[in-house]
Amino acid sequence: MSRLLLALVLVCAVLLVACKSDDNGDGVTPSGDASPAATISPGDTATPAETPTPTATPDEVCAPNPDPGEPDIVVVDEPSPEDEVTSPVTISGSFNVFEAQFNITIYDAAGNIVADVAGHTGEAFILSPFSEDVEFAVDEPTEACLWVYDASPRDGSPIDVVQVPLTLLP
Repeated sequence: MSRLLLALVLVCAVLLVACKSDDNGDGVTPSGDASPAATISPGDTATPAETPTPTATPDEVCAPNPDPGEPDIVVVDEPSPEDEVTSPVTISGSFNVFEAQFNITIYDAAGNIVADVAGHTGEAFILSPFSEDVEFAVDEPTEACLWVYDASPRDGSPIDVVQVPLTLLP
């Protein structure tokens, strides 16, 4: 029941972020914040996304990132962007996260959750390595977006998000 509630909260948060509009097309929202890039991975440079597209190509499958994670907070080493993966896929990297717990979610191109698991690091409050096997089931090759992120203690919204576009194979 708690996983279902968490999934619903995450979907609502993603939808709220996706509904923010950029009325003048300059990449700045009415609050003055720069819009996040569609895909942020460690080492990438954020550029404003013009309009999220619901169609799935590897570069466009990830929705705009609500709160890009910095390399001193979260790094995803595996899988790499554009990888084709089978189940279970091993997600590994490092995370500096409160209470050594974080989230791993895989979304299909339509924004549906394909997999959602809790991740754990060895220690809290330092950049600590993690490796989690995530199971999923698809009937055909499916463009997807892996999210590795923490939940805000204030409102549960995704923070320190790293997105990795993938192709899931049956």
